Amino acid sequence: MLAEAGHDVYETDDADEALERCRTWEPAVALIHVEVGDLVCAIKSDPVAYSTAIILIERPGLSPQDALAGMRRGVQDYLIEPVTDGEVLTRVEAASRTKELQYELVAQGARLEALLREDALTGLSNRRAILTQLAGMVSGARRHGHPLSIAVCDIDLFKHVNDRYGHKTGDEVLIAAAHAMGTHLRQEDQLGRLGGEEFLVLLPDTDGDAAMAAAERIRHEVANAPSPVAVTVSIGIATWEEGESPEAFLHRADEALYAAKDAGRDRVLAATLHDRT
Repeated sequence: MLAEAGHDVYETDDADEALERCRTWEPAVALIHVEVGDLVCAIKSDPVAYSTAIILIERPGLSPQDALAGMRRGVQDYLIEPVTDGEVLTRVEAASRTKELQYELVAQGARLEALLREDALTGLSNRRAILTQLAGMVSGARRHGHPLSIAVCDIDLFKHVNDRYGHKTGDEVLIAAAHAMGTHLRQEDQLGRLGGEEFLVLLPDTDGDAAMAAAERIRHEVANAPSPVAVTVSIGIATWEEGESPEAFLHRADEALYAAKDAGRDRVLAATLHDRT
């Protein structure tokens, strides 16, 4: 009857086989007789099969207490013997739809999480996300004693691009620059948009010399990127000092960026060391 209604049905009287099928087939619904009720806990404790909705077929006389205890174990619905075809079909349809809704909620949650962390224009980490990653990398550098460098990148004369060519072209330039910046980054490096035309690159396990080389590659890629308007980028780099907070670390890179702008733009300058004694 379920197959005729359009459902793919697999039937077994072996609990171990049923559990394995729930793992490999990942059915929407498992229709289980109370005689193999231990299968409920096995399914709900399995890291793959747990999402299967369970309908338990019970004998007459199910008490409210037993029904509640079963639902706490993971039973979604009950059928009480004698069971009619119409009851089976409607309960299976309802349980299947509930699982679809759960998947939709999970997918929606993932989309919302991405929106919270992703810059809508470039697809990079947004300011909040990249600064959170910075704090985590500083913590890791402090704990393990590994070098850590950052690069703050700012597109030169970007206001002029917007004023002359319009914001649509300005957005296209930002997207092209963002893509160019990520061209030669390693998998462990992180690139995010701080806001406007300013970007932050996190370079773990990278000392000052290596950071300078990486920043020069970024500068070269941006200058040669296929963009609606040719632009350059100024970059300030800093290498983490022992005991330095993420905020102070970023501030030093910002100061180096301002110095690069003052020196004529389209260049990379490294931050000076601060004496905090």
